[in-house]
Amino acid sequence: MHVLNKKRALPIIAKLIRDLDLAKEYDRNSMDFKIVVQKIGYLVQKIGGLDFGLEFEWLSRGPYSRSLQNYYHTVFQYLSQYPDNIPLDDVETSAMNRVENLLKAVREVLGNLDVRILEAVASLIMLCSDVYPIPEDPVNELVKKKGLSREIVLKIFNVVKEYGICI
Repeated sequence: MHVLNKKRALPIIAKLIRDLDLAKEYDRNSMDFKIVVQKIGYLVQKIGGLDFGLEFEWLSRGPYSRSLQNYYHTVFQYLSQYPDNIPLDDVETSAMNRVENLLKAVREVLGNLDVRILEAVASLIMLCSDVYPIPEDPVNELVKKKGLSREIVLKIFNVVKEYGICI
């Protein structure tokens, strides 16, 4: 895992939010914006393989980092100040591409990628790898915790499995 300063996570998070069209309006105070920042931050560390030293815990909305909550405004500034091109180096671009490819695959299978689905993806991955004890059936566990349809969670699980996660 490549170790970087926490603040380097912010341009990557902003670029993924923009490239995946995950925030129609960039309102740094909206709950949806905060959820998107948290889940993308988790996925960049977990799937992207970059260690920003962000510690995530399980809360009602899935993976959550207390330290990342201090950077909503900065992510918002990246979205506002770099409308077309947010500068990233090769390692960061590669990590971003891994996350983007996974989420695009989920979007393709489900026909949609919104805040609720992003939350389900990050939550499922966390249930498979970052909680103790790891549930025997992470799909069923997520259905119970989130009230999502089993069909949607199973489709997400199958995509995640194809990427070598939740095996």
